[in-house]
Amino acid sequence: MKKTPLFAILFVVLCTFLTSAGQYFIKLGTGSITNNLLSIINFPLVGGFFLYGVGAIILIIALKYGELSVLYPFIAFSFVWVFLLSTFFLQEKIFFTNWIGLVLIMGGVSFIGKGGNK
Repeated sequence: MKKTPLFAILFVVLCTFLTSAGQYFIKLGTGSITNNLLSIINFPLVGGFFLYGVGAIILIIALKYGELSVLYPFIAFSFVWVFLLSTFFLQEKIFFTNWIGLVLIMGGVSFIGKGGNK
């Protein structure tokens, strides 16, 4: 049985941050889209897709060296990053139950990660 190295876990977490930042920039870029087809070519939108691509490459590298059953649950960190980005940068309203859910996600991912290093 192959042990998942720490760097593979860190790569997946980095992947989730990059793809979540990509989602944030895509959200910003959609504000510039008009009826003009060329309006979809704007910096935030293109930058968001670029971050998605870089995140995918990093995920591929992580999956090469680690166990899928250990690494894939870390994708849940995307929820954490999007939650924080939308709260602090988009000023979206977040309720107490959302915070509880966020803590539960982080706790669950921590348990899975701890089990993957045994």
